[in-house]
Amino acid sequence: MIVQDQLTKNITGGGQDTIAIGARFRDVGFKKGVVDEFHVYDVELSEIESKSLYENGNLGAVAVKGGSGLSTDDKRLLKEHYLFRYRPDVLKLRGQLQSARKAVAGLENGMQEIMVMKEQPRPRTSFVLNRGAYDARGEKVKRETPSILPEFDEDLARNRLGLAKWLTNDEHPLTARVAVNRYWQMVFGQGLVRTPEDFGSQGQPPTHPELLDWLAADFIENGWDVKRLLKVMVSSNTYRQSSRISSELLASDPENRWLARGARYRLPAEMIRDNALQTSGLLVSRIGGPPVKPYEVAVSFKPTKVDEGDGLYRRSLYTYWKRTGPAPVMMALDASKRDVCSVKRETTATPLQAFVFMNDPQFVEAARQLASKVSGLYDQTDSDGRLRHLFRILTSRKVRPSELAVLRQLFNDQRAYFEEDSARSKAFLGVGASELSENETTPELAALAVVASGLFSHDECIMKR
Repeated sequence: MIVQDQLTKNITGGGQDTIAIGARFRDVGFKKGVVDEFHVYDVELSEIESKSLYENGNLGAVAVKGGSGLSTDDKRLLKEHYLFRYRPDVLKLRGQLQSARKAVAGLENGMQEIMVMKEQPRPRTSFVLNRGAYDARGEKVKRETPSILPEFDEDLARNRLGLAKWLTNDEHPLTARVAVNRYWQMVFGQGLVRTPEDFGSQGQPPTHPELLDWLAADFIENGWDVKRLLKVMVSSNTYRQSSRISSELLASDPENRWLARGARYRLPAEMIRDNALQTSGLLVSRIGGPPVKPYEVAVSFKPTKVDEGDGLYRRSLYTYWKRTGPAPVMMALDASKRDVCSVKRETTATPLQAFVFMNDPQFVEAARQLASKVSGLYDQTDSDGRLRHLFRILTSRKVRPSELAVLRQLFNDQRAYFEEDSARSKAFLGVGASELSENETTPELAALAVVASGLFSHDECIMKR
């Protein structure tokens, strides 16, 4: 067996300098056989070189022939061999061709591959399957839409493009309503239809059907403009209401179905993590690029090495994710798995979430960097000023005297704890890849970082009101 090709990495896609004989996708390759000879060449062989491998030295036999003894075929083979191996101008051009091919291969290998579907020239015939058995065909059926919905225009092709046009037709009653309900849910925490996973007769009816109809019609009339739709929602009086609630309203409308107050709900996992990184100054806002692997990924998806530099501080949108398991921090904060479709996340409140805020390396690092940033703005003796500033950054309001007293007590207790052993401050402030200077690893800074860490799990830092 002869392989005439340039040996490069990843021949089998496994990332090694190996060749699999007879292997196909998800196949074991050539098994239980015997290979007599296996040759690998780093250049393309000329035809006469290939023949000499199985014709007992064909190249040498031809070379010793006199000019008159060469046949037309011999002359062709020798000329080709000379061009392949010795002619300078041809060798130069072959080198340029090889460089060009490497450049093209490098460009193509760097591209992300996506699956592309293509319609068959002749659609496959489909049948009703009796009791779901593939070999028990019943009535022949054609491509059609439910009769209860608008008719499928005869001018539309019976394919995916035609279906997309049918779904976005101005007369279609569902598509725009489902879309605006999802955006309303994103902004207000609950959709006008509170069962987005079951948008139909089996789910809950809309709390405000006329509002849903108007939003859907407005969405269509304005070219399905998502930004405009969101602007309409967030600039409305309904959204800009206070989320404070009276005891009477809580008793009569605990779920805020009447929209008589502003929305209040816990932020999604990604927003909570990104907020911690943003307030600390660590967040890298660059858009695009491959997935990144922050600290927790190495523990969850072994063996996986965490990223270095910016990869640790990218937005949570770019965090490496396995289909059946998000990163542990995301899972603790109710991120959904991706093995099934989920149009609405369940929100929980557990002690484990506070444990994550105060112990996960990402949040601890963000807390110490935030503490360092705030500490540099005040004199070391002005601990109250630093606490006020820290609270204002994380809650967007001024701290009340009673709250400041609690923060001051926590700060003093933690400072006393760190002052007992200088190694404690260095250990705590050493969490994470970002560095602090030697003169910053003080008990005061460590204590302020603990306060910041505690505030990350404070109700007003993780709730939207």
